[in-house]
Parts: sequence; C-alpha cells; structure tokens
Amino acid sequence: MSKARIYARNLAANWIGHGANLAVMFFLSPFVVHTLGKTEYGIWSLMTVMTGYLGLFDLGIRASTGRHVALYLGKGDQEAVDQTIRTGLGFYTATAGLILAVSLILGWVFPAAFATVPEEYHVWVKVLLPLMAVNVWISAVRVVLSSVLHGHERFDLSRGMDLGMLAVRTAATVAALKMGYGIQGLVVAVIGANLVGLAGTWGLARRIHQGLRLWPLLLARKRLRELMGYGLAAFVSAIAARVIGQTDLIIVGAAINVAEVTTYSVGAMLVFYSGTFIGQIGQTFFPPVQKAVARGEMGPARWLFYRQVRLAMLAGIPMFVGFIVFGRSFIRLWMLRPEFPEASVQAAAVVMMILSASKLANLLTVGSGQILAAMGHVKFNAAVTVTEAVLNLGLSLLFLLVLGWGLAGVAAGTLAARVLVSTFVMPWYACRKMKRALGGFLLRVGGPAALVGTGFAAWCLLVRHWLAAENWGMFWLSVGLALAGYVPIAFIALVPDNDRKRLLRFLGIGRAVLAEDAVSKNIDAYPANPKEP
Repeated sequence: MSKARIYARNLAANWIGHGANLAVMFFLSPFVVHTLGKTEYGIWSLMTVMTGYLGLFDLGIRASTGRHVALYLGKGDQEAVDQTIRTGLGFYTATAGLILAVSLILGWVFPAAFATVPEEYHVWVKVLLPLMAVNVWISAVRVVLSSVLHGHERFDLSRGMDLGMLAVRTAATVAALKMGYGIQGLVVAVIGANLVGLAGTWGLARRIHQGLRLWPLLLARKRLRELMGYGLAAFVSAIAARVIGQTDLIIVGAAINVAEVTTYSVGAMLVFYSGTFIGQIGQTFFPPVQKAVARGEMGPARWLFYRQVRLAMLAGIPMFVGFIVFGRSFIRLWMLRPEFPEASVQAAAVVMMILSASKLANLLTVGSGQILAAMGHVKFNAAVTVTEAVLNLGLSLLFLLVLGWGLAGVAAGTLAARVLVSTFVMPWYACRKMKRALGGFLLRVGGPAALVGTGFAAWCLLVRHWLAAENWGMFWLSVGLALAGYVPIAFIALVPDNDRKRLLRFLGIGRAVLAEDAVSKNIDAYPANPKEP
C-alpha cells in the first residue's frame, strides 16, 4: 500500500475511533450527569482526575516506549524492539505497588481535601480509588502493546480494538446506573472494558509483530537508561499537561465546591474531547516522522510536519469557532434539566467559549512537539509545557481568588498561559531545528488560517442571528448552514494546490487516484519546501 494511503487510512481510523467516543459522550453524558446528580458526578470527576495523576508514576516510560519502538522499527533492529517492549512492561510491573500505595493514601485524604464531599461517600472513595489504581496498571500494559501496532502504522487495528472497548464500557455504564450502582458501577465498567481491551490488543500485537515476546520481563540496564533518558523529559511534560488540562477541576472542587466541578466539567468536556480529536493528527503522523528522522530523511519529515498543521487548521477552526458561537445553545439543549438549571448552563457556556479560544491558539503548535520529540529535543518540549503549566495555575488562582471571576477565571488562566507561552514558541523552535523560517511558516499557514477563522466566525454570528436554535432541529440546521459556508472558503485557502487537484479528480471520476500520484510512490518526490507543505 502506498504511503499516502497508509496515512489516510490511519488518520481516518483515528478520527472514526475518536468520533465514536464523541458520539457516545454526547448521548451518554446527560444520562450520567442527571442519574448521579451534580454532587456525585463531581466526586466521580475528581476521582478520575486523581487517578490520571497516578499514571504519571510511569516516569514517562509509556511515551518513551512508543517512541523507541517506532525508532528501532525504522532502523530495522528487531532485537532492540523486543528488549524495549519487555523492559517497558517490566518497569510498569515494578511500579505497580507504588501506584497502589499512593492510591490508598489519596483515598484517605480525599474527604479532607474536598470538604464539601458528603460523609456517606467517604468510605466508598477509600475503596474505589485503589481499584482505579489497578486500572492504571492495566491501561499502561495495554498502551505498550498498542505501541507495537502504532509502530507498524496499524492504527486501524488499534482503533478497532478501542471501539470494542467503548461498546463494552458504554453498555456496562448504562446497565450499572440503571440498576442504581452509581460511581461503584462506573468503576467496574471502566475496569471491565480495559481488561477486554488488554486481551484484544495482545492478540492483535502478536499477529502484526512476528515473534512478539512479553515474557520474561526485563529491566535491562541499557534499555532502561535509554527509556529513562527520553522518558524523564516526557514525564515532566506529562505532569505539566495534567496541570494545564485537569487541575482546573481540582481548583474548582477545593476553592468553590464539588457541585461546581460538574458545571465546569460540562463546559470543558466537549472542548477536551475535540482537542484530543485534533491531537489524533499528531499521534497518527508521529511513527512515520520518527522513522524518517531515524533514517536521516528530513525532507519527508518536514513534509509531514506541514501536513499536520494544515490538517489541524482545517479541522480545528470549524470546531472551536463553532463552540464559541453556538456553545450556549448547545449546552442548553444538551443539559438543561432541574438538576442542571439555567444559571449552570450560562456558567458552563462561558467556560466552553474561553477554553475553545485556548484550543484555537493551540492549533498553530500541532506537529511541533512531535517533530521536536522525534529529533530528540524532548527537554525543550518539557520546558515549554512546564512554563505554561506554572503560569496557568498561577493565573487561574489569581483570576478566581483575587479578581473573583469564578469559573470563568479558572478557564481564563488556561487561555492566557497558552497564548503567552506555547502558541508561538513551539513553532518557532520547530522551524529553527528544521532550518525553516518562522515568518514563512506563519505567512503560508498561520495567515490564511487567521483569515479563514475570522470570516467563519462572522458567518456563524450571522447564522445565529438569523436562526434561533430553540430545538435540536434548528440547532443542527444552523450548524449545517455554518459549515456550508466554511467548506468552500477552507478548500480554497487551507488545502494545498496538489491536494485540491487530487480531490477534484477524485470527485470527478468517483474513485481514488492517489496511487498515480508521485507522493503515493515515494514521499521524497514531494518537495520539502514550505511553499508546498
């Protein structure tokens, strides 16, 4: 199969998988929120965030394992691939006891940290957090096995397994809540789905990677030192990313109350899932970028970098501008119930708009972190992410506690930190290391995207003025009309000339013609010049 078809297949698989998660979230979240109530859902959200922090005890080995699997597959070193996989699994098993011990401590301090948690939940939290810690280990092992599929660029198989897990988790969640098991049932549903995913991913990895060995586990000094060298910087980045992405909920729960965690979560939920949808672009392209860098082929690596940014702009602008303009109507239709009154709708909508603006600013950085990591500059990534995280935390507390901006202030801290730190620093350094001018990058990618985004925002405001989204039918009509205006503008301004020609040919004859194109035969046939990214 040609390289272009592989990239298209993998990106489509990632987007379909993530789209399925978005669809389930859309239909399931109101049911979960209204079944649990604002207080119990807030407790569940906080437990999920704290469990996510337990995953950081891998010290970045998870990310490092995936990177080195792709690196050694690119070099054709099968022995190093085998040792990397078994060393990663050995490290996770060795740290499992520490993760469990910390979860027991967190279970005991949870009621003291969040004083508004009702007393009847105190015992359950002490039991459920250790169970969720076990799930962290299951997830870590599954991620290592998934890295084998990703290294072989078989995202279609990986996402197929994820869809199976999603089906199991969704069915189990609905059943558990209907039977009145509350957050206890949610924990069982998550663990059960992960066990199914672990078994399935192991079977697929054995099929794709001939001679895959998981036993005996290794703690090989050479491989561990190699994994830690990259992993510690990735670990620092992961901590900082958690601060940026999820500490807002902890701030709200500790400084305001647990019920308002639900309000913030509703406003942030769709933005978060959509942000990870854009993140699938970088995940899809990282293995071929890493392989190209490992072979010293910087031309294809640069070409893939520019493709990522273009795709991120193309997909991200309608999402996040749409959330800013239509977010209030969406949340009102999605969540408005006695358990989630109009005041909560308004507060959640403001959070959605502010966080969407932060994601718009982040589109320019898509691909920068991946190519810098592939080139070994992971410490720079960590430094930028840590700086943004510290500023984010400080500004969120300032806006909330000093200026009294409430939930909007917590979200505003995320927006301000992102604009001030990473939006231009990451692309600047990536362009520098690729020996490309930042000015040319901004002119050819950022400039057209800014014009398209501004025009699309104006068009969305007109649509919202013309059509009042008082029900789901009118809402989706408004969204459809807005997208109808976006597509032709984006097609002209954001899609490169060669891609436009191929798309028009595809639409004209009704079948794919990429195999006839130079890029399908050899990616090096495409120039590495940013003029044709």
